[in-house]
Amino acid sequence: MTWFRGVYRGVVLLGVAVAVLAQFLGSLVLLLPGVLLGWVFLIPPPVRHGRRLTNRWRAMFAAWTGREVPAPYQPPPAPPQPDGDGLYRHDTTLYKSPRFPRFFRRLDWLMKDPATKRDLVWQLWFPVVVLAVVPVGLVVAPWTVRLVATWSAWMLAPMDPARAARKASRGARTQRALLAWARAALLVCFAALEVVLFAISMACFALGFGLGLVFVIPLGISHYRWLANLRRHFAGWGGVRVDRPYTPELLPQRRPDGMLQVRNNLYKTEAMASFNARWQWTWHDIASWRDLAWLCVDPLVTVGLLGLPVAAVAYGAFGLALPWVWTQVFGADWSAWYGAADGNRTAGLVLGVALVAAGLAVTGRLVTVHARWTALLLRPTREAALRLRVEQLTRSRADAVDAQAAEVRRIERDLHDGAQARLIAVGLTLGAIERLMDTDPAAARKLVAQTRETAEAALRELRDLVRGIHPPVLSERGLADAIRALALDLDDVTANITVTGRLDGRPPAPVESAAYFAVSELIANATRHGGARAVTVGIDHRAGLLRVTVTDDGAGGADPSRGTGLRGIERRLGTFDGTLSLSSPPGGPTVATLELPCVLSSPKTSTS
Repeated sequence: MTWFRGVYRGVVLLGVAVAVLAQFLGSLVLLLPGVLLGWVFLIPPPVRHGRRLTNRWRAMFAAWTGREVPAPYQPPPAPPQPDGDGLYRHDTTLYKSPRFPRFFRRLDWLMKDPATKRDLVWQLWFPVVVLAVVPVGLVVAPWTVRLVATWSAWMLAPMDPARAARKASRGARTQRALLAWARAALLVCFAALEVVLFAISMACFALGFGLGLVFVIPLGISHYRWLANLRRHFAGWGGVRVDRPYTPELLPQRRPDGMLQVRNNLYKTEAMASFNARWQWTWHDIASWRDLAWLCVDPLVTVGLLGLPVAAVAYGAFGLALPWVWTQVFGADWSAWYGAADGNRTAGLVLGVALVAAGLAVTGRLVTVHARWTALLLRPTREAALRLRVEQLTRSRADAVDAQAAEVRRIERDLHDGAQARLIAVGLTLGAIERLMDTDPAAARKLVAQTRETAEAALRELRDLVRGIHPPVLSERGLADAIRALALDLDDVTANITVTGRLDGRPPAPVESAAYFAVSELIANATRHGGARAVTVGIDHRAGLLRVTVTDDGAGGADPSRGTGLRGIERRLGTFDGTLSLSSPPGGPTVATLELPCVLSSPKTSTS
């Protein structure tokens, strides 16, 4: 009887395999245009219907295997709520109706759920497994059918958190390795372009100095600056920052007599003056010649450093492993020289996999070494770095002056519109009380009570104003405890805020104030704009650097270029030579790191 039940279930599996294959192909018909062409309205229906069908198979396999197979999907998102203006927000866009925010929330819920990916993987492999195993396994059923059912139940069950974390870690390492290889391949392609650009520069010099075509000389020493700047940006892939070292552009100056002056030369026409200014600007800038030296040497260094791992991965994957798949799995024609090692296709597969693994293993480190090489020639010289530093300090001073003026105007406005107006009202009310003391004592007593309330309101506003200028807790207990006090005020009101770390001393008062208000602004942004429910603030001082990290679980997508709040924080920190580093991918989390160089003094009070 058991054998007949196994045969019956084997036949059922064949039917389910056909249904799952149709389900998978139907999902692809809608998912591919939705993902590739941006027709996102096509994505939710196949995923939702696919989940309903998969839940039926999940229940069937649970009954066959005698184990519980719960649905692994994340709970649906909460409906969007309007803000104070009655608008509905999704990411960085506001909508008048909740329709689009609701759609995008459900789209994220469906597509970012790891269970959706596992369902699609199972749908892809289940027909292959059944068609390959069950027809033969019918003879030895039921254990073959039970094996397929157990595998399916395992695939469709929720993943163990520890296993999910390990899988995510492996996936992240694989993605980093593939990304490093893609970057290395791009750098090799740019090396080939550098050879062409260097040849163009040599041709411009030959035409300029050999044939007298002087107008091409500035082009020969500056036409590749865009590529040098791009490579300075790419150096960030290896954790190296390379600033642009060029001197400010030289511009002709109009003299009172109408002539145009470029250093010690005078010109009548603007065209000649502009040409000479550009020539002298590029010719006398040491960075131009360092760029030219880099353009000459970098192709050799890049190909020598990155060419071998790039070629190993490309040849291993496409020259050895992929031909084996086509010849063995799909029965394609095979050539003795293609996809084999010493004429053996299996040895070619092994060698191809080994080449890919070795190439991916070393590419990340080599990209870091290459970034340091890039910085060796393309970073500013000591004189250029000093000039850039002076320019940065000049901008910081201007920002500090502007910020101070804006703060003074804010204080004046708050005093004029708040406390001053209430104190004037108190004075007028006291005058009315004097007139009513003898004629209407009851009315005078009411005015006295009203005056007391007005005076208390004025006092509260003055305290709030003082706290906004410099919180008393910051002066009394220092930065760490001031941030803890801020967290206690906001905890459970806007978000759950956790403060970790401590300081063994006190930073200078201006640095404390800048860090405190920057953290306050970041917490406000996380709760007000990011919808964060949990915020963590970490405080540390090491190697002469005060570091405060603010992490939240909000929607992410924060960008300093799209708002004034983060720009204001950058200006506030820049006054003290501080920096703001922001990592905020769409969907979160957002990690903001404040760094301020300072030396701690002895603490005035304990921060325990």
